[in-house]
Amino acid sequence: MIANRKSSPGQLRRIQFTLLSVFCLTAIFTTGCFDFGTDFTYGKSTDKSVNGVSVFANLLRERGHSVTRKRRLTKRVEKFDTIFWAPDNMAHPPENVVAWLEQWMVGSNPRVLIYVGRFYDGKLPYYRTKFQNSDADNRDKWQREYAEIIATEREYNYDWHLNTSDAPVPYWYESEEDLRLDESKLGGPWATGIDPGAVSLDTSKLLIPSKDYNDESTFPTLSVDSEGDSNVYYYDQYGEWQDVFRDSELETTELLTVDGKPFAFEISSKAAAGRKVIVISNGSFLLNFPLLQPEHQKLATRVADEVVGDVVVLESDYQWPRVGGNANDPALQWSWISRAPMNYIVPHFLFWGVLYCFAFYPNFGRPKRIQFHPPKAFRSHVEAVASILGRSKEKSWAREIIDMWLKRNNKTKN
Repeated sequence: MIANRKSSPGQLRRIQFTLLSVFCLTAIFTTGCFDFGTDFTYGKSTDKSVNGVSVFANLLRERGHSVTRKRRLTKRVEKFDTIFWAPDNMAHPPENVVAWLEQWMVGSNPRVLIYVGRFYDGKLPYYRTKFQNSDADNRDKWQREYAEIIATEREYNYDWHLNTSDAPVPYWYESEEDLRLDESKLGGPWATGIDPGAVSLDTSKLLIPSKDYNDESTFPTLSVDSEGDSNVYYYDQYGEWQDVFRDSELETTELLTVDGKPFAFEISSKAAAGRKVIVISNGSFLLNFPLLQPEHQKLATRVADEVVGDVVVLESDYQWPRVGGNANDPALQWSWISRAPMNYIVPHFLFWGVLYCFAFYPNFGRPKRIQFHPPKAFRSHVEAVASILGRSKEKSWAREIIDMWLKRNNKTKN
């Protein structure tokens, strides 16, 4: 049989010090103490991304609104009065998501849903600004990076158009592309007091109101992605939405126009004036980087004026939010692992935990063969005990030990 010789105390201390040092360095890097480059994550409210919405969320907090964020459409979202959603997806929202958001509107009055289209990315303006403001030594570097970003964006837009459905369902809006508008011509209530020359809006593609909101063939149908009684609850509430909102002659109001085309508009009905859906073509004045411009900040305050009560920022990437589930849903209870910063920290903990087990639990060193003694007869045991008792040279002590053994084993003395 082969066994391992254990390491010396000095070797163990060196291993412990090395693992502790590497672990501390990993923790420092994963918690953001160093700069790993510019973040371009889209639509998040708790980061410092160029494309984030944390600045707008802080504006709402300064106005007294409580702002939180969610990634799934569950009963936890129903208590909020305003939903702000800037999805990282250029396609139309799917039927299931639209139906859930519409039934959410019935929960109370007022309720506001603010939807921001994806047809804007702050990455290009960011690198353009870096290139224009760079000094002579770094100008070539930023010019190369700016050119690479332009090529990447063109490839991304081409792939997206290639994979987009030919006939999307326009529940809230339709889209117009390749527009050539005079951006100096702003109109609508939101344009009051805004200097058009200091505003930079992306108008190459706009979201415009759908042609007929009251056509029953365009009503979305809800199918909750969960099991249990919540299905019945959601369907019942959706019926109330149809009675109160969809069947009440929806109307659109233009809030901001560019050269006569709607850039932002409101969908509402006279039967429920406090319930409305606000559609904004893109975030070219709402995201973090564009909000560096003072006139964009004024436009952002116009959006903030529409917000009521408690606010939830719905965050979603190219995958649409999942509909359904409740507080006891295991997927919800463990969803925090997939969000930053835990999605960076947890894998490192697992890696170093496994490495720790391999470092300290196995026996290190050169293996050696263990010499086992052959089994002895019972008489050898008796002789060994007698030898020990004999070396004590005290008969009474030996008798006491024997009596103790007899009592413990329920033996009778002879």
